[in-house]
Amino acid sequence: MLTKIAAASLLAALPLAHATPNVTAEVLPSEDCSSYPGYDASTNTAGPWTIQVVNSDNTAIEGFSDTSVYSISYNPSTDSKPSLRWGSITFPTRNDIAKNPLKCEAGVLKGWVPTDLTDAGAPTSYQWTPLVLSPYPYDAALMWKIDGDAPQIFEHYIGDVKQDGVFLGGYNTTTSWGLKYYGADSGSSGQDYYYSRLLGPNSADPSTGAPLSANETTAFIKITQ
Repeated sequence: MLTKIAAASLLAALPLAHATPNVTAEVLPSEDCSSYPGYDASTNTAGPWTIQVVNSDNTAIEGFSDTSVYSISYNPSTDSKPSLRWGSITFPTRNDIAKNPLKCEAGVLKGWVPTDLTDAGAPTSYQWTPLVLSPYPYDAALMWKIDGDAPQIFEHYIGDVKQDGVFLGGYNTTTSWGLKYYGADSGSSGQDYYYSRLLGPNSADPSTGAPLSANETTAFIKITQ
């Protein structure tokens, strides 16, 4: 991740189903929002909706929708208050907490996310903010307030049979995501969460060459209305 956080090993105790199927992913046009669910041609928008973990190796979070965490910057000798450096879309360990809706606007995927912090460090100034893939292919989380590559949407096929739904991915090729558990003390939300990163070209660990990190599982991320 872009900031050092301590990992926990809860995932080792969770049920694994190895459910992520082999699919053919076909990228959809992204010049506007017409390929997204719920497209409104009069406003060139689609949504809002949430995104959902599907076909996950980790059945404990199958069907869970997105939340977020953010990184805090604060130097008491120079800063009058903390600020939000960047944030990333994540998934919870409980699906009954508040979610971050997403939408497409003029071809840009955006999230309803905080963009600043109060004096006490609480998230504030929620806005529809562009989401990008981190510029590091081995850590390509879906993030805001950084520069990066635009995410894409895809259809899935098994053989010649189109699968239901629209899936999030990137690089014109991939919709597979790695999800890894982190404890509540590792992020801003005060909740346990699963960090997600897109798996694809050059996503292996640059030091070891391992395609997945310890206790990281795979899933697809589907747009749900």
